[in-house]
Amino acid sequence: MIVGGILAGGLGTRMADGGLPKQFLMLGDMPVIIRTIKKFMRISEIEHIIIAINKDWKEYCEDLLKEYQIYSQNIHVIYGGETRFDSLLCLADACKTLGKDENDIILINHDCARPFVSERILKDNLKMIQRYDMVTTSVPTIDTVLLSEDGICSKEVPERSTVFLDQGPQTLRVDQFLAIVDMLTPKEKEKYMEAGRLYLDKGYRVGIVKGERENFKITTKFDLSLAELILKQGENL
Repeated sequence: MIVGGILAGGLGTRMADGGLPKQFLMLGDMPVIIRTIKKFMRISEIEHIIIAINKDWKEYCEDLLKEYQIYSQNIHVIYGGETRFDSLLCLADACKTLGKDENDIILINHDCARPFVSERILKDNLKMIQRYDMVTTSVPTIDTVLLSEDGICSKEVPERSTVFLDQGPQTLRVDQFLAIVDMLTPKEKEKYMEAGRLYLDKGYRVGIVKGERENFKITTKFDLSLAELILKQGENL
């Protein structure tokens, strides 16, 4: 079984929008989160979609699903955790309750604030997970990258051709992921924000799906304005 997992628990504090989390802001004729969900609904291989939401916004999200006539019994809204990684664990645990064959469960973990994720990216994730322990979606950097420990003094300039900027989605096998997490100490769990670093730290193979510049994360008001421009141009609707 293939499950689309959408992380939607953030409160969007950097947006400074008056209190409404960024995933619920309007983008064109529908909220960001609805646009993202509809992208996942287009992929026939995905049997269920699970949305991990902040507990204070769960009812609001469910009301949006009704308002935009998304009535599928295969879409589930659950409580997320205190951190992004905690929410990923919530998604994985929820997948276990839906599993038909535990060994075949695959989770696509996506940030709902990336509403322009393409069908190609989603399908390439599903293909590549057959050859790797985990898959992430990344784009090569087009800028020179500096490494610094204090944000003031440059320590190293890595070769640009070896540097990629991570996006989403990330794809993994739920049973394997939960087994890896079970071996972590509470202190180890605190240092992880996403699964890619965890898998690399533990010696697993992580494949890279080619991302797209349009698959950016809406974080600021500028990002939202850029997203509106992309919609007006008729790209990646």
